[in-house]
Amino acid sequence: MTAKPSSTQLFAAGLVLAALLTPMRAGAVEVKKMLPPPGGGEAPAASSAGQSAPQQANPIPAAMRQQLSDTIATESDNYLNEESEKKSSGKPYVDLEHAKFMYLPTKKEGKWVVEAKLEAAEYTLKSGASKPKATGARKVLVFSYRLDGSKWSEVEQPKWEDAEPTESAKKTK
Repeated sequence: MTAKPSSTQLFAAGLVLAALLTPMRAGAVEVKKMLPPPGGGEAPAASSAGQSAPQQANPIPAAMRQQLSDTIATESDNYLNEESEKKSSGKPYVDLEHAKFMYLPTKKEGKWVVEAKLEAAEYTLKSGASKPKATGARKVLVFSYRLDGSKWSEVEQPKWEDAEPTESAKKTK
């Protein structure tokens, strides 16, 4: 008999899958400019920062995106559990349940390399408090995978990074 996936695993898998199936956001414009068009050849360069290259199809086949999504969902579940434990113990934690997902494919040495990022706010929950309080920090959990034939290989262990401050956060400093 197989074990049923937890609601946390299903949520993480759904989050990753939804992000992979949606078009890339404006934050990935520079990456999209570097991708070759679907028919091969060189990607057209934009003449300025205000102009972007035409919308291109996702370069990774759907089956491989699904395989990557499943891999990241499984691996991110460990981090989600760690952050839940921190929350329960009153330590600062990153709210991965409401993370923003970024999917950044690039071609390096003839192979597709994907950086998948989960960005979320950091909170604290003091004992006795009913609502968590934002610390003002944002963290990014970065996964890096390379497509080797029909298999995803981890390029490096997932790592935490500090997120770039948003424009509104820069103005308040």
